[in-house]
Amino acid sequence: MRISYIFPGLEYDLETIGSDVDKGEYVALSLANAFVWAVFIFLLIFFLSYAKGNITSSQFGSALSSLGGLREFFTNIRWTILSGILVFLLFSAFFSYYPRVLARKIVEDVDKDLVYALKDLLLQISSGVPLFEAMVNISKSGYGTISKEFRMTVQDINAGEMQETALEKMALRTESEFLRRTIRQMLTAFRSGASLQASLKSVIRNLQQYQYSQVKSYTYELNLWVLLFIIMSVAVPSLGIMLLVILSTFGSLTVDEGFIIGLVSFCVFCEIALIEFIKSRRPVTHM
Repeated sequence: MRISYIFPGLEYDLETIGSDVDKGEYVALSLANAFVWAVFIFLLIFFLSYAKGNITSSQFGSALSSLGGLREFFTNIRWTILSGILVFLLFSAFFSYYPRVLARKIVEDVDKDLVYALKDLLLQISSGVPLFEAMVNISKSGYGTISKEFRMTVQDINAGEMQETALEKMALRTESEFLRRTIRQMLTAFRSGASLQASLKSVIRNLQQYQYSQVKSYTYELNLWVLLFIIMSVAVPSLGIMLLVILSTFGSLTVDEGFIIGLVSFCVFCEIALIEFIKSRRPVTHM
């Protein structure tokens, strides 16, 4: 599908999460699902409008009998049509971005347990355990995605591949920059005869410093999001409604019960979206 070119990098995200669906098929399925949701929302709003009397049976008859009635009918339901189009665009964007979220989650899972796995690997190597046996032990440990990556590498080695080749495949397979850096330094130590223990210690130290900087920057960033949350949860529903009531006395703005419910619902939606955004920005670190 030519429309799949609108989503660059989607094929890499699908490959990272291990999906068997190619880019074109995924885009087609995403658009189909978004269309189903758009039709569902459109019909729901349409029947609610019909139940409230905003749309009557006489309007149906006028729409079927004359062009002017059809134009008036579409004018009455224009907001319903726009709601369906908006839902289609939102769900299309959501489905197209969802593989990237999953791929990023996999990378976060790798980085989360990478320090512990590398410390375990360093401890075993320092104790005289061969690297292959240490990787076997890591693959059987409870380090989540890291254990799965080492398990695949161990399987490649058992299938007859060279140890360095299997590690290179892991570096190409993963999206974690620190795991790639770890493997590159391990391969460099193999080929140059340098100390593998020193390479692992350097990677562990750099990873811990990076995680510390992430937590520090997130702490500063969190102050802004907390301020926005207080504004949306306290200032807008109370002071905003009061200001609109005062302004309604000078103009044609009408502040009725429906308007207040809509404003409060919008604030609740923004609060939920802000909470989810803050959770997504939180660094997944265990130091």
